[in-house]
Amino acid sequence: MSHLGYEIKKLGFGLMRLPKRGDNIDVEQVKVMVDRFLADGFTYFDTAWAYPNSEAALGKALVARHPRGSYYIASKCVAWNHCESTDDLERQLQETLTNLGTDYLDIYLMHNLGGKRTAAFEKYDAWEFVKSVKERGLAKHIGFSAHCTPEELEGFIAAYSEAELVQLQINYLDWDSPSFQERACVEVANARDLPIIAMEPVKGGLLAAASGARNPRRGV
Repeated sequence: MSHLGYEIKKLGFGLMRLPKRGDNIDVEQVKVMVDRFLADGFTYFDTAWAYPNSEAALGKALVARHPRGSYYIASKCVAWNHCESTDDLERQLQETLTNLGTDYLDIYLMHNLGGKRTAAFEKYDAWEFVKSVKERGLAKHIGFSAHCTPEELEGFIAAYSEAELVQLQINYLDWDSPSFQERACVEVANARDLPIIAMEPVKGGLLAAASGARNPRRGV
């Protein structure tokens, strides 16, 4: 992401699915994973308010144990879940910062645009809110993540002209899938010179084993 002034290696650490001990995230194991990730030279961590207890786990495993300037944190706001007003977006943001134990984010995104979810972001003027987060110095860069059609993505890019990046699902299994249209979405973003962060590169872990990738019961 040199266009943002960062020199970040291509592999990021996604925190949607973390190891558990019983019903709780195994923070001690996350610490081991975080330390290994950093030791290997990687620095980008991706979490979200909507990932249960993820931000708090990252706060304990990373922020409380490593210098703030040695890594980058991306988090996300959600308008389509437990949100009834713009005030709830602010509440989410403050919970995010508190749980992480930081006073700023490197990247803040509107989370999971596409389909019926888009209307909630529009209803609560979420993009104006996200812009205000950057203006207040609480995030250095802003953008959005999306599971959407190429046509929807065209609309988002036009509507959110200040977006500095987009996060899209990209993996080799779904690259040419008519359901996911990943290639077409990437082509739209590239044509508009909007930088891309790839999410779900191993499809939520399903591509980690060849047998899993071919198992229809696992949602592939």
